[in-house]
Amino acid sequence: MARFQIEEIYGERIVATTSAEAPDALSAAETLTGKAISTKAFQEHWFRVVDEREGTVHEFSIAEDPPKDFAK
Repeated sequence: MARFQIEEIYGERIVATTSAEAPDALSAAETLTGKAISTKAFQEHWFRVVDEREGTVHEFSIAEDPPKDFAK
């Protein structure tokens, strides 16, 4: 398993950091949040995950629930 440094970010501010061992960056982010993760980091609350061995950087956000259909 690879080791990842995970930063939780609101806007441009890092609010928390941790490290984790996981098979891949997406799994590391999911382990930290306990929620489904989106590979798009277009939200104000997002996560930067860095593979400590490879030096690759990944950006994720928490997957949003699909919108409810109010049309009847």
